[in-house]
Amino acid sequence: MLNKKILLTIMPPFWPKMPPIGIAYLQAYLACKNIKADILDLNNVFYNLVRATSRSPLQKSWLISCNTFLEENIIDIIQKDFPSEFNGYINKILEYDIVGFSCFKSNFKTTVEIIKILKAQKSNIKIILGGPEITRQFYKTNGEFNMRANNYPPAGRAGSPLQADLLVVGEGEKALYDYIVGTHLNNHEKISKFNQLENLEDLPYPKFQGINTYPRKDTVPLLFSRGCVRKCNFCSEKLLYIGFRTRPAKNLIEEIRHHLANKIKYFVFFDSMLNADLRKLEKFCDAVIANFGSINWEAQIAVRKDMDKAFFEKIKKSGCYNLFIGLESGSDNTLKKMNKGFTGNDAVEFFKKLNNAGLFFGISLIAGYPGETEKDFKESLDFVINNKALIPKIEQINPFTYYDGTNTDEATDYKLCPESMKRMEIFIEEIKKHNFKYTNAFLGNLVEKTGETK
Repeated sequence: MLNKKILLTIMPPFWPKMPPIGIAYLQAYLACKNIKADILDLNNVFYNLVRATSRSPLQKSWLISCNTFLEENIIDIIQKDFPSEFNGYINKILEYDIVGFSCFKSNFKTTVEIIKILKAQKSNIKIILGGPEITRQFYKTNGEFNMRANNYPPAGRAGSPLQADLLVVGEGEKALYDYIVGTHLNNHEKISKFNQLENLEDLPYPKFQGINTYPRKDTVPLLFSRGCVRKCNFCSEKLLYIGFRTRPAKNLIEEIRHHLANKIKYFVFFDSMLNADLRKLEKFCDAVIANFGSINWEAQIAVRKDMDKAFFEKIKKSGCYNLFIGLESGSDNTLKKMNKGFTGNDAVEFFKKLNNAGLFFGISLIAGYPGETEKDFKESLDFVINNKALIPKIEQINPFTYYDGTNTDEATDYKLCPESMKRMEIFIEEIKKHNFKYTNAFLGNLVEKTGETK
């Protein structure tokens, strides 16, 4: 297949503000193996068409997380509003021999519909599906992948099998390369399961060509590590990789230097836990300070007891302007049930160190976690209110949401437990009453929106 034309793409709807990091890494990895792959970000293409034609309600809907109405109807809207552009891009995709789709829950129905159109016109086109939604389906079906093409929506309706030639569970670089060069373990096997790179030492970084088509044209996503060292019971991100691996600081510095030369000003780390390896994080901060003085960066970190004042000051000096922290609860009983690995007192001391270093951060919270009693809920609420002076921002508040493959009970999902929604609403009311800083769009952002958004 080395002489085949290869395309990597992502369908709408998906977060449109920055380029997707997954397919960019796939392209870079194939390039280092002397294999050319093109990227066509159709989520970006159609979002820009909507912006250019001033369709304000649709543009706003695109930015709403878990907007199931849009997820189920976006392809019909695009075909109706942009018929010539839609057909033109279908014809463009048909010029390729192998097409890899990056699948998320939000864009999976659209992806399935596009595949049906492609296969109907070119039956021998090879379709590869990867991304978090494929891994979720792997866990949801206990590895059997009994996926049906029109399960999205409504769930459970009988339909034809998904028309894919390869399903990639876990990261995609090695799996995609092996398929293209014919070294896939069994060419008759349609599933590649956690065919990971042994390490990230020589993983080439994405160049993000054509970034000026994205709304945040001066910002790129970065990746320091894959995996997480924590084992929070509710978290689905820990399921995406086997183990934990980091990239060398020198590789990140080279990548940052490249982007700075191309007028990039902000860097957003997509790691699950940037402070998983403190030694390597410190080495990165030292390298940033030595090479650039500072850069503008943000990331997600976890509460840890073993980070001292000097470490936080170094993080600040390297240019960190925002951190996201998954507190989730202020109740020690609930934190233990979550397997978070810290207590409320640990979090308070952590917040104090962040504040003393001048580091801005926001926290996320979960209401109605399985086993959370009324007493636990009140303790969590009181913890947040009593520590308002230490918490610069409430980043997210959501009811408990079940994810396939996690160590929680699906029956406790907010859709089946109205108490979770009620507790979230109380939490939101209280943080507003106490004048916390927050972004309204991220309060209940994991709750599915099933009606048309105006």
